[in-house]
Amino acid sequence: MSSENIAVGEENNLERNVHYAWFITAILMLCYTFSMLDREIISLLVEPIKAAFTITDFEMGLLMGPAFSLFYTVMGIPLGWAADRYNRKNLITIGITVWSFMTALCGLAGSFLQLFINRIGVGVGEASLTPGASSMLADLFPKEKLPLATSVYSLGVFMGSSLAMIGGGYLLSQIKDLTVTWPIVGTLEYWQLTFIMVGLPGLILAFFVYQIIEPKRRDLALDAQGNVEKVSLLKAIKYLLENKKLFLNFFLGGSIIATIGYHSFWYPSLFMRTWGWSELEAATATGLPSLIGGVTGLVLGGIIMGKMIENGRKDAALLIAFVAALGIGIPAVAMPLMPSGILAAAVMIVAKLFVGIPLISGIAMIRMSVPNQMRGQFTALYFVFIGIVATGLGPVIPGFFTTFLFNENTEMIRYSLAISAGIVVPIGATMIWFGWQEYKKLVYADET
Repeated sequence: MSSENIAVGEENNLERNVHYAWFITAILMLCYTFSMLDREIISLLVEPIKAAFTITDFEMGLLMGPAFSLFYTVMGIPLGWAADRYNRKNLITIGITVWSFMTALCGLAGSFLQLFINRIGVGVGEASLTPGASSMLADLFPKEKLPLATSVYSLGVFMGSSLAMIGGGYLLSQIKDLTVTWPIVGTLEYWQLTFIMVGLPGLILAFFVYQIIEPKRRDLALDAQGNVEKVSLLKAIKYLLENKKLFLNFFLGGSIIATIGYHSFWYPSLFMRTWGWSELEAATATGLPSLIGGVTGLVLGGIIMGKMIENGRKDAALLIAFVAALGIGIPAVAMPLMPSGILAAAVMIVAKLFVGIPLISGIAMIRMSVPNQMRGQFTALYFVFIGIVATGLGPVIPGFFTTFLFNENTEMIRYSLAISAGIVVPIGATMIWFGWQEYKKLVYADET
């Protein structure tokens, strides 16, 4: 049988299994939702944690950013390598179990250091998800349908953030005055109970993920003898360095722009400190724009990218990333400077729209330009940059300005957020543009 007939057979098989493919995509999206919920619930607990451990905004930023991203980044590489070789479903199951348990343990922390360590544990667990999930999606869908599938998976980012804000805000309003005393553990305050109540349900999700069927790997690169080639991390790094102008510019530039998404850890505090809103009101004002703008941007981005690829625009992923990087600048800077909280929430919808549109660009670009056996590792490398720059520094930068530029005047958080966005947008957009030029050379190489 010719390779062409084999390829046609594989595509037909994919069509027959399309419903199950979308079912797995929905499960993976739910996993992403839970991961973001566990990651971001801390943003609603800034004030009680600061009071409990007597820490500054800068130290709080360390808890929200580097504490999580440190091992999220470090573990991403070996877990990406494992996703290219071993059962991805099992890796994700173990990861969910770890991050859910560690989120619950955050509620038992008795010091800043203990909470920092537990947040590291959350990052370790979550590092398994996207390398494994993106690799599975690439095997479940043909390339023209992958952008939409990746968009659906990535909906978990905004659904999780919204659930953390809206659901978490409602939960806090109900247990604000609650304290409980447990044997051995002692007395727990409401912010500690929040971590426990948010973390433990993830263990149920881990059980359901374990039941899904591992997809068959497709598009495997072959060696000179026709055998499936085993691609080491060194080969993946070599491939990256051979195309460093593309990958380093986009990975770094995209991560710099993505710091704006992690500024949102400070948005509930912005509404409470600047306009005197309650925790529930601030949570709703942060969660709804994320849900409306982010989900709209993701769906539009996936549809537009898929149509562009079908029409022969192979560089669609980075073209969309560049346009969105430019578009986010004005609303990101203007949002915290609005004269009222209502206007700030409205402008935030636009900002979240531009955060959502390019969210799938990195994964789609990797799918279009990287051999199968390297995709998990490249996704992990991509998230090393996201982890170090965006996740690690995104919450820290505004806290740094508030503590060291404005002398811990917490009411100045609005200016800290505006300055942070104004710095990162031109730098990140410029680097994405350079990456886009290199990407065009790579994907159109066979046409020259």
